[in-house]
Amino acid sequence: MNRRAFLVGLNRYPDPRNNLKGCVNDVLLMSKTLREQYGFAGPTDIKLLTDERATTAGIRKGLEWLVGEAASGDSLVFHYSGHGTQVRDVHGDELSDNLDEIICPYDLDWDHPFTDDDLAEICGRVPKGTLLTVILDCCHSGTGLRNFLRPDLPIRYKFLPAPVEVRHRSEPRIEDRGIDRSATMTGPDKKLPVRRFGISLTKTNAVLVAGCRADQTSADAWIDGDYHGALTYYLWRALRDAKWKTTYRKLIGTTGDALADHNFDQVPQLEGPARLLASTVFGD
Repeated sequence: MNRRAFLVGLNRYPDPRNNLKGCVNDVLLMSKTLREQYGFAGPTDIKLLTDERATTAGIRKGLEWLVGEAASGDSLVFHYSGHGTQVRDVHGDELSDNLDEIICPYDLDWDHPFTDDDLAEICGRVPKGTLLTVILDCCHSGTGLRNFLRPDLPIRYKFLPAPVEVRHRSEPRIEDRGIDRSATMTGPDKKLPVRRFGISLTKTNAVLVAGCRADQTSADAWIDGDYHGALTYYLWRALRDAKWKTTYRKLIGTTGDALADHNFDQVPQLEGPARLLASTVFGD
């Protein structure tokens, strides 16, 4: 069995107001865990991409490397820790109904973002019999916008709001806030459907672990003496407490319990074929 992992963590963004603090720690913790507990060999089998280097092209290249020589029996891991969001479908089709779920690379292009469908197209090349584990420690909807814009909070949320012109595609509701307003658009005039980034992957040989429900946000927080993504940290702790051997179903249950016990309201999600969800995490 060959084992390869591609780990992406973004603390820094071009606008410092969007910066996070625990995402690079997340991927370093995951790299250490995969090397020491699951037989991933290190630099040759694990590639990291962080901050300014985590561009759209860099992420695409890393994913191509991850799946490029995959064979039946291999175990592959893609871990992303950073901002996520949703935008209206920018390709021009079905603007009244569909959203694009996106992750936010360092050079995020709102008009040509990296979408859920892009991830599914690359990872869909994985052959049958390969175990692909995708862990997404990011937000997938706009419910964290108010908290995200308050830098005084000890917890930040991994949600990046779209620019006004992108949100305008959502048939916005307009309000006059007076002469000092920064923007008149307050949001869409009807409730938008919400999906999770990565959900298209579950039609393939993939297990998707998401940090929260589609209508929630994922936390970037001070935990046990350092900053971490809450999902990544408690996922790691659940693996440690299980002595590094458990199933995906048990792992997500234990992780969810730990998040609730520590007052995080995000509920981690698990998607994929039933036979894979009952299998051992990262393969035997």
